[in-house]
Amino acid sequence: MLAIAAAIGVSLGLLGAGGAIVAVPAFVYIGGIAPELADGYALFIVAVSSAIAVGMQWRQRLVAWRTIAWFGPSTILSLIAVRGYLDQFVPQRVQMIFFGIILLVAAVAMMRQRKATSSETRAPHRLRLSAFGIVIGAVGGLLGVGGGFLITPALAVWARLDMKRAVASSLVLICVNSFTGVMVDMADGMQYDWSYVLTFAALTSAGIIGGTLLSRRIDNAALRAAFGWVVLTIGCVVLGIELFA
Repeated sequence: MLAIAAAIGVSLGLLGAGGAIVAVPAFVYIGGIAPELADGYALFIVAVSSAIAVGMQWRQRLVAWRTIAWFGPSTILSLIAVRGYLDQFVPQRVQMIFFGIILLVAAVAMMRQRKATSSETRAPHRLRLSAFGIVIGAVGGLLGVGGGFLITPALAVWARLDMKRAVASSLVLICVNSFTGVMVDMADGMQYDWSYVLTFAALTSAGIIGGTLLSRRIDNAALRAAFGWVVLTIGCVVLGIELFA
């Protein structure tokens, strides 16, 4: 689990994605933690580590604040609605199967993503960004994921941000979404094992610092393709366990 914690941080720092989609299966299948609690753990860990990365990216002036202003509110409202009111009505096994399907879709989208154009050439489609934000918020609220594996491609393709700015902006939204989910859990009375969660968060934060520094030197296109295969593998494993175990 220690190596997984560091790997989660590195993935977030490099691609602005891959935090909770790795953490949730790890908590459930390796740590033996109940899915609904694993969701909350993942949200907290991703929130803390991504906040550190946002501070680093902010200093580099890579965050597209105008795009976030269009994209973020619908995402947050959708996450609150689903996490606070609908999550309890969806069986845990159904959540995990849906999670696996989402991973497969995300993997294909990341591997097929076209090269992004400059963020300054044309204005993004505001209504499309807001609509996509609703979907991401719903998925994040239901599954306990920050949504970076959907946010980063959306910002690169629909908001027309270059990859580095898409990653930096994705981390801001991941941080806000994850903290929102944690606050909803706290309001619902969910109890965390804080010694376990904080230890995992510290290791993930160390990884995200390293990943953010590496992102300034490594070709993101190659990393995105490799990560797509990792997500595809995780999705197949999750579906295999839930459907056939």
